[in-house]
Amino acid sequence: MDGGGSVLVSPGVHRYHTGFAGRGGSDLDEAVRHHASGLGYVLSGWNWTYVGFLPFAGPIVDRLGPWIVLGVGSTLWGLATLALPLAAGVLSLFLLRALFGFGHCVRFPSQASAVARWFHPNQRATAVGLCFSGGQVGLATGTMIAALVLDRLGWQWVFYFMGSASLVFTLIWFVFYPEKKIGRQAVPVDEEKGSEAPWVRWASLFTHRSVWGIVFGQVGYLYAYFFFITWLPSYLILERGMTVLQTGIVASLPFWMGLVGTLTGGWVGDDLIRRGFSRTASRKTMIGVGLTLVTITMVAAAFATQTWLAVTLLTLCMGSMRLITASANSAPLDLAPPSVVASLTSIQNTIGTVSSMLVAIITGYIVGTTGSFVLALLVAGAMALGGALSYVFLVKSFEPLPIEPAEQPA
Repeated sequence: MDGGGSVLVSPGVHRYHTGFAGRGGSDLDEAVRHHASGLGYVLSGWNWTYVGFLPFAGPIVDRLGPWIVLGVGSTLWGLATLALPLAAGVLSLFLLRALFGFGHCVRFPSQASAVARWFHPNQRATAVGLCFSGGQVGLATGTMIAALVLDRLGWQWVFYFMGSASLVFTLIWFVFYPEKKIGRQAVPVDEEKGSEAPWVRWASLFTHRSVWGIVFGQVGYLYAYFFFITWLPSYLILERGMTVLQTGIVASLPFWMGLVGTLTGGWVGDDLIRRGFSRTASRKTMIGVGLTLVTITMVAAAFATQTWLAVTLLTLCMGSMRLITASANSAPLDLAPPSVVASLTSIQNTIGTVSSMLVAIITGYIVGTTGSFVLALLVAGAMALGGALSYVFLVKSFEPLPIEPAEQPA
């Protein structure tokens, strides 16, 4: 439900922005274009708390376990979504987005901890791909539902609907997660079942080059990815002249392709290992090829003069981007000891997510200054290429780091 909840802020904020900031005109595109830089700050609101609390989310998950931590976080982001129509201005809208980010920051560490617990290393890319495919379904269906509900009932009902649905999925998590335990994570089930994972010092992770490789790689990857999350609807409205309803339908296409890419990337990554590739070769092949294709399609879309061609290229771009999702997000599970998998996931995504915060603001300034998305697309493509280089050349291998267990504090 993460994807469905978060993506709806874009079309919802567009309509909200028209009513609040754009009182001088009735057209959505005119209001958004006039206030593009301000909208960038609002759209980045969730990132401030997400990034600020993400470093603490991993250690908390490692200490308490994913069941309770993700359940509480999911409750918070569902309530924040429900409450967003109560926002009376830009500041309150920003604060509710920030609350959403606070709840959301536990998702990836909790997911990584659960996958590390229940899946063999050679199955994890497939498992991670399946987990992330849920987000893609949310993004794809959420965009269409948001446009339909917005057009028929108004922007407030977009958030009422999605906030309620998010809370339903929270209840499902609490009921059906197989290990309803509050406490330190046990070692993976294929090892000594029931024993507690040895304790490792969190700070020791920073002494390894491969950790920095996955961190900087995530910076490039997430910059390109969050261009779609925060600015794709505006791009279609401003650059391609689409209506809100048309945007809801067309903006869902990249995310449906992303679903295909996510599932395919996870399966192919594990299949390469089954065919004799080392884990390192499999991960670097998927990530290097995927992000290089992202760069090529983004640059081509920037200069495409026909709308159908630009949409096609951006759809292929998202498919290529999500090919790497399983491999890139399996990296903390590959590298970290079981007791700090969630912590390394936090490290990877904390620094990486800074770029997702910056893309909202930087793109807003570029569009506000140039009146075009061409340069914004080129910057996103360049960041993706930088991410590929980091994952392929800075990461030494995708095998467990040689970290000695430390004496656990009393």
